[in-house]
Amino acid sequence: MTPPNKKANKRALSPNIITTLGKRILWIALIWAVQLLYLPTSELLRGGMEPKLPIDIFPIWPVWVVPYVMCYLLWTVGFAWAVFNMNERMFRSFVVAFLVTCSVSIAIFVTFPTYVPPAVLHGDDLFTRLLRFFHESTGRYDALPSGHIYVTALLAFFYSLWYPRYKSLWISILVIVSFSTLFTAQHYILDVLAGLLVAALGYYAGLKWTGLPRLQTQPAKDKITLPPSS
Repeated sequence: MTPPNKKANKRALSPNIITTLGKRILWIALIWAVQLLYLPTSELLRGGMEPKLPIDIFPIWPVWVVPYVMCYLLWTVGFAWAVFNMNERMFRSFVVAFLVTCSVSIAIFVTFPTYVPPAVLHGDDLFTRLLRFFHESTGRYDALPSGHIYVTALLAFFYSLWYPRYKSLWISILVIVSFSTLFTAQHYILDVLAGLLVAALGYYAGLKWTGLPRLQTQPAKDKITLPPSS
């Protein structure tokens, strides 16, 4: 009879598990390879338009840079949890949705350049200094659609589908992030709306690709399962 600790080691080192995890990581890497085209285009594009409307009268509140920056941690955790826990069907939808959304967004950035000019910020507190860094040291193009919005929205959509009990939490996070882009003068209302639109487009493309229903009554089971011990 195989000792319990050896059985655990066999399971942990199963080639099937490693291969599955490796493929998932490669798909996530592909998503971010497309999305990170945002960086050079944001720095190098010229011309275009400032998508500002008369109703874009939001004051700058530097403290809102906190949820704006916390998005990066949220995305990291959201993608990692998906890699290790989503079932196969939902993960394929997740990948297709992000690839469609990011690809469409990059195409929009290049075809219809949009920008937000840097704001003049007064004060030397921590929040103002951090916000000043974003305004003065990062590219000002690729405003519409907002990357902060469409990445966060897709995570909110899929996690609402995956864990419907916490749907209000995911939507609340999306609302907070949306306001953070406006109160930091990083984006305008049209950028937020366009981000939601391309995220919705990608989301439904992902569901359509795998035939995944828009609603489910219970969380999906884990994707990465252990093979039976011999």
